[in-house]
Amino acid sequence: MPDHDTSSSASPGAADGGAADPTAYRRELIRPTLWRRVRWRLELAVFVGVETFLGLLPLPWVAATGRLAGAVAERVLPKRRRIVARNLRIAFAGERSAEELRALTSEVFRRSGANLLCSLRTGDMGERSLARALTVRDEVVYREALARGKGVVILLAHMGNWEAIAQWFPKLLPPGVKGATVYRPLNNPITNARVAATRARRGIGLFSKDDNPLGMAGFLRRGGVLGVLADQRAGEIGELVPFFGRMTSCTPIPAILARRTGAAVVGVSLRTVGAGRWEMGFHAMESGEPTTVGVMRLLERMMRVSPADVFWLQDRWRVERKSPHRQPGKPARSADATPKKRRRALLWTHADGRPARAPQAVPDDVDYENGRPAAGEAVDVFLRRVDAASPLPLDFVVSAEGEAELREVCRRLGIGWAKEAKA
Repeated sequence: MPDHDTSSSASPGAADGGAADPTAYRRELIRPTLWRRVRWRLELAVFVGVETFLGLLPLPWVAATGRLAGAVAERVLPKRRRIVARNLRIAFAGERSAEELRALTSEVFRRSGANLLCSLRTGDMGERSLARALTVRDEVVYREALARGKGVVILLAHMGNWEAIAQWFPKLLPPGVKGATVYRPLNNPITNARVAATRARRGIGLFSKDDNPLGMAGFLRRGGVLGVLADQRAGEIGELVPFFGRMTSCTPIPAILARRTGAAVVGVSLRTVGAGRWEMGFHAMESGEPTTVGVMRLLERMMRVSPADVFWLQDRWRVERKSPHRQPGKPARSADATPKKRRRALLWTHADGRPARAPQAVPDDVDYENGRPAAGEAVDVFLRRVDAASPLPLDFVVSAEGEAELREVCRRLGIGWAKEAKA
């Protein structure tokens, strides 16, 4: 029941109690041009063609093909490789060596490719084939949460073969209990409708991420089971809480729903156990009032089950381009939202030896260092050396406005740049 980027053209899978028409979010992007309509249909044709072709292959072959595609992607997408490497470096700073992180980065690409293609193959698999491909662990955690009768928030991450969860989860719903997921519609409404129709046939309802949370709360109060993805950045509407020890903006929705309805929060992980085989595990949340801090701790536990199966290609701890010293988000509700992994920033030293003046960081979780290259040392060599001097990456550099070469090197290396504060 993962929170996929799906919607439907009507509302065949709309959950009882508030799920809106899934196409109302854009109304075909407001009078689409002829080219856009043609492009949508071409994209759908490619999607259906790939799905049909993969359906002819045994699942282990699909997984092997996906691993190969992932290995190629690692080579031809250097920017994405840099994002994955940085994410893993932040998440496992002090836990894994540089060599281990490089190996894990490569495996993430291979595993992501395999999981992506297998998710397309899994969509139309029969029940027996799916049962051979998926095993379930610690289901008692989920059953105990369901027995409370106040609904269950299923916490999900971009992890493993997400389509396997979507196809299997309706089998875990007792008679009379409804399941739904929070989704973000695809930009292509035609493909969107097709994918959403598949969800509807399985009995999974849909709530748009833009729907009023009151509808989701009502669904939970009636004993429903609602899947929510929580591993993506939440921007200005999120809470600034630690995730793998690093402060970042996280969605407050799972915690808010649980507090308002009394619903239990249960995490679901998915790890690869063989070619075309996965294990789905259930994880209980720590006791106490549900907070966003607690939700992210649960999410981290889930992802640690199999870091290679996590889709690390999204820039989770992104440095804001225009103001890297600031992070979007609201102060955390919980008092224990203290980061263990602070951000790193370099104050570029002026020619007269004065370090650049640090801007006010928000939140105040930045450690500043001073420096500039020695005579004859290239800027990029210097920045790479500073970056490698700590398990955590260098997040941004602060300098005077006129350092054009420095800004260009920072852009090329994926390091943020901020103008020094006024005197």
